[in-house]
Amino acid sequence: MKVEAKPASRMRALLGKIKTPQKALYSGSQFRFLQEEQARLKMRLQELKRELRNCPQDKVPFPVPEVPLVFQGQTQQGTEVPKSLVSNLRICYPLPGGSALVNFDDPKVAYRVLQQKEHKIDLEEFRLRVQVQPLELPVVTTIQVSSQMSGRRVLVTGLPAGLKLSEEELLDKLEIFFGKTKNGGGDVESRELLHGGVMLGFAKDEVAQNLCRIGQFTVPLGGQEFPLKVSPYISGEIQKAELRPQPMPQSVLVLNIPDVLDGPELHDILEIHFQKPTRGGGEVEALTVVPPGQRGLAVFTSGSC
Repeated sequence: MKVEAKPASRMRALLGKIKTPQKALYSGSQFRFLQEEQARLKMRLQELKRELRNCPQDKVPFPVPEVPLVFQGQTQQGTEVPKSLVSNLRICYPLPGGSALVNFDDPKVAYRVLQQKEHKIDLEEFRLRVQVQPLELPVVTTIQVSSQMSGRRVLVTGLPAGLKLSEEELLDKLEIFFGKTKNGGGDVESRELLHGGVMLGFAKDEVAQNLCRIGQFTVPLGGQEFPLKVSPYISGEIQKAELRPQPMPQSVLVLNIPDVLDGPELHDILEIHFQKPTRGGGEVEALTVVPPGQRGLAVFTSGSC
């Protein structure tokens, strides 16, 4: 019997053909495992997105930059005095009846005036005795804001300046445009004109999501077409605000003014008194008087205004 010898290279090729099904089987199971893992990760991603929509984002504290404030003599008269009001660029300080607020051009003058707690003002028929004290304003140091992305509301921006439409007309036109399904919109439930844009609220989440996905729209307004942008609407709410007293080095608060003179005459007398160098005074930048029985608010604005 004759046995034919096969070359070693041919033998290896045959062995390779035998092992090929085993390799393919191993690759197939690994691919199925990757598919299952991918599906599991997609499900987890959808869960996280739902949680993000339903829960507010983390509260982020941030410092508020200090703004120099200047009293410019403006007051608001009223019968009731609220607590000190804080806004972006001004602080309203309550002034009781029988008081005055003096703002000096030089902080050194205010310091000298405050060295004497009681000031005596000699008049022809009587003498006024008033008390002075430094002024401190409540200033915001930290604001804690929580923000949340709305699922049914969007923000429309890019509105042109000088558009000859009333607020109602503008909101009506946007509601009609974004209420049409051919534009990707749907039923509008709420609308509001904001600084720099318009908020639109829809009946269904998917409408807002679809509009944000499209992003850019050409909208007819006032006989012309304008490119507008639609983005998610994020609402914010102040959770906490920390205040600290800030001395006003140029200001002096005058208290316990008796009811013996009318407002304009009292204003002139106080201004003359606090301008006298012999009384430690100097140049008065602003002065306001609140007569007894009345209330007022002294308005401090940023120095750049």
